[in-house]
Parts: sequence; structure tokens; C-alpha cells
Amino acid sequence: MKNAAEYLGRIKALIVLNNQVLRWEVVREEQQGNIGLFRCRLRLLDGSLLEMFEYFHIEAEEVQVTKYSFHWYDADGTLRKRWDNAAHHPEISTFPHHVHVGADARVLPHEPISAEKVLASVAEELL
Repeated sequence: MKNAAEYLGRIKALIVLNNQVLRWEVVREEQQGNIGLFRCRLRLLDGSLLEMFEYFHIEAEEVQVTKYSFHWYDADGTLRKRWDNAAHHPEISTFPHHVHVGADARVLPHEPISAEKVLASVAEELL
């Protein structure tokens, strides 16, 4: 990636090409040189909702995601998964990266994740 605009274009293309996405909207988008952020909502074919937030910068043409939160809800609003790197679970081995799973929001270790990986993971789970 050369800059934030190129990365945002790539994420939007992945959303448009994802056959599980019914409709989507950009809630917020900012880009300035190599720094950017986006927040968007995706309604998926099964009725579930995926809310995505990512703050990133480009360094040596590589995307570095510094802050993220991805929330995936069932059609009735029940949490399926929430991936984030908020520093509120220091007991987790992958701190600050973790995932909340299910309606009881069990907190489990998880490697750092990006919008691209979340889109692929959700699409795979829906197949």
C-alpha cells in the first residue's frame, strides 16, 4: 500500500466483492497521507450485522493496524463475536488482542486482526 486512500479503496473493494454482504454504509472515513480510519456497517445475507472500526497507518508500504474493533451481531442483536485490542483484559495471553464470543461474551485470546481478515472469517463462517 502506498497510502491510506489506497488501503481504504482496497477495503471497500473487498466489501463490494464479498458475496455475503447485502448492503453497507460508511459511517466515518478519514485519510491523510499514510494515516487513516474508517467505521462502517454491513448487513449480511443471513440478517446479521457487522460493525467495523479500524485506525491504521502505512509504514514501508505495509498496513499497520493500531486500533480496531469489529462487532458481529445476529439478526436479533445478540453478539456473535467482537474482536478488539482495547486494553481491558490484561489476563489474556495475547493482550491487548482478544475476542469476545457469544451472548455471554466469553473473552478468549486472539491474534491481531484486520478488516480484511474479519471479512474473510465471517464469510467463511456463513458458508
